[in-house]
Amino acid sequence: MALFERTVADRYLRTHRKGAFVRVMVRFARGGTAVGVFAMVVTLAVMNGFREEIQATLFSATAHFTVFHLAGDIPDTEGALKTIRALPGVQAASPIRMEKGLLRRPDSEMPPEAIVVKAVDPATAHGTSSIFDSMQPVPIERLKEGEIVLGKELAQRMSVQVGDTVALAFFRLELGLGGQQPKVAAFRVAGTFHSRSSEYDKAWAFIQLGDAMRIAKAEGRAEMIEVRASGIDAIADVKPRVLDALGPAFQATDLRDSNKALFAALLVEKWAFAAILSLIVLVAAFNIVASLVLLVTEKRRDLGVLLALGATPRQIQRLFELQGLRIGAVGTAWGLGVSVPLCLILDHFKLLKLPAAVYDFITYMPFRLKVLDIVLVAAFPLLVSWLAARYPAKKAAALDPVDALRAE
Repeated sequence: MALFERTVADRYLRTHRKGAFVRVMVRFARGGTAVGVFAMVVTLAVMNGFREEIQATLFSATAHFTVFHLAGDIPDTEGALKTIRALPGVQAASPIRMEKGLLRRPDSEMPPEAIVVKAVDPATAHGTSSIFDSMQPVPIERLKEGEIVLGKELAQRMSVQVGDTVALAFFRLELGLGGQQPKVAAFRVAGTFHSRSSEYDKAWAFIQLGDAMRIAKAEGRAEMIEVRASGIDAIADVKPRVLDALGPAFQATDLRDSNKALFAALLVEKWAFAAILSLIVLVAAFNIVASLVLLVTEKRRDLGVLLALGATPRQIQRLFELQGLRIGAVGTAWGLGVSVPLCLILDHFKLLKLPAAVYDFITYMPFRLKVLDIVLVAAFPLLVSWLAARYPAKKAAALDPVDALRAE
């Protein structure tokens, strides 16, 4: 933008001698833009935060994705593990088996609890699942055959403590003297875990992989292999790489596949709320139009003089477009200057607590800023301000200098 347009636009916006009503309209336009930008940044940060927290909770008890064989158990589990671990982008891999069963205390008259039993390899399980960070009193690496780890809420509901013995009936039938009977085994409670999701704490248990292989008569074969990538965003790259290395007999799935509707709904809500709140910026744009129209009327004689002295209509148009952009830029700077530090502070210190009855897996209101979101939020009011200034700018450029001076 030429020095002429910048200088005149700056003088028109900073003048205090007259035009008090125009100045008030400009301030309202800046304030409305700032409020709109603030609301959009905070909304996008909250939606990003909830999405990331939900993903982190879902992936706490499981790895980033799970590999399985189409024919059932993985024939060469050790060979598959070596192949997966050698691939770039793979941080850890661990074999597992999944079972379902009924758990009860032998000395209790209470009905049994239906649980999900996950058999893990103690040596590698912690590398693929962060749920074992909360395991007490011993780490998962010390889990032995014949021992079981229960969710904290499940253990409390059953009044079970570390060292107690529980009976676990698997949903696997075997032929006995009385016909088909479920397989029942006794386990010693080795510890408890406490995740951020009651879904896991109330109905999950972990046992040694060797116990599950013996019960399923799998002879050293795992049912699935859990794989952890360098990050959740890397799943899309690492998962196809793993499947290509293992061959067409393998498939893979992750919790994002089984929860597509949830994550799609979160994404739609994020941009729907942002679109609704962007109406605040559009309302502010009307103030920009009104203030510039009044300014054109107030400066009609000055514009006539500028045109008579050689200023081109294009320069006059750019002058008012620059004024609109400056109004929008100031409002955008105010909005970003308040919202971005506020989101960072609230998220870092976790100042807004959430009641456990509402979200048992999120204890505070998360605010996660994304650079792309901030760029889009900053660009939107600037574009709106420029478009809003186009109409009064064209009206100013269309002035006839003779008529403007004669009207005075």
